[in-house]
Amino acid sequence: MMLAATMIFGAMTIFSKQILAELEVFNMVALRFLIAFAVCFAVFHRRYRAAARETAVHALVLGTFLFAAYLCMTLGCKYTTASNAGFMMSLVAFFTPLIVWVQEKTPPTRRYTASIIITLIGVGMMCLSGRMTLNKGDIICIFSAFFYSFQMLYTERYARQHDPIVLGTFQLIFVSVYGFIFSAVLEHGFRLPVSAAGWGQLLYLALGCGALGFILQTAAEKYSSAAHSTIIYASQPVFVAVFSYLMLSEPITPRQIAGIVIVFIGVLITVNPAEQD
Repeated sequence: MMLAATMIFGAMTIFSKQILAELEVFNMVALRFLIAFAVCFAVFHRRYRAAARETAVHALVLGTFLFAAYLCMTLGCKYTTASNAGFMMSLVAFFTPLIVWVQEKTPPTRRYTASIIITLIGVGMMCLSGRMTLNKGDIICIFSAFFYSFQMLYTERYARQHDPIVLGTFQLIFVSVYGFIFSAVLEHGFRLPVSAAGWGQLLYLALGCGALGFILQTAAEKYSSAAHSTIIYASQPVFVAVFSYLMLSEPITPRQIAGIVIVFIGVLITVNPAEQD
């Protein structure tokens, strides 16, 4: 389920960059997550009626981290390339065990540490080229990975206490509310996409990445640790490269192919059912 969610998220960077030609950042976030929640509520309304009040509180926590992560990612994409943004977002695999180490005094295992290193080397081979310098967009995307690490950690914690479908979709309305507030204060009026392509991009972001993606992620983390899930999530640049090739006709170089292979080696190390070190 986590791999399927990561595959869906793979096209998110491409569509996010494209739709910003028609909508401002907070406008897009508000509309995207409102549509996602409305569809989920229509489908799962009976589950919402049975949910505890605490579910809404925990969804608010997840939604706050998610809004901060998506805000930073969307802003970062305005100032850096999609490839660099993909690499910076893969740092979720680095931040998550670090946060667990600080909070719980539990260092990552040798197997997991090796998996992080191998995965990030592979992602770096895919995404980075030329001078190894950070621009403003790269730094903003690093903050996105940091916030998303907290979102995944708390998703793991809360998904074991609540219906994962309700929890995973309820957070979306809070992200939308934040988007409307920031859009009203900082942007030049709320508007809708003006082209068929814009609506297609918005609906993919809403229904694919927003609804289905977070249902799969939350359900996956009910049965797996956040540390495990973030390694799989770190393979997202692989799918960004594949979708860029299929949708934008961007070539995949031999170095990127080697990076893809290395990424999946890193993922396979941590998903190996053998005893952890």
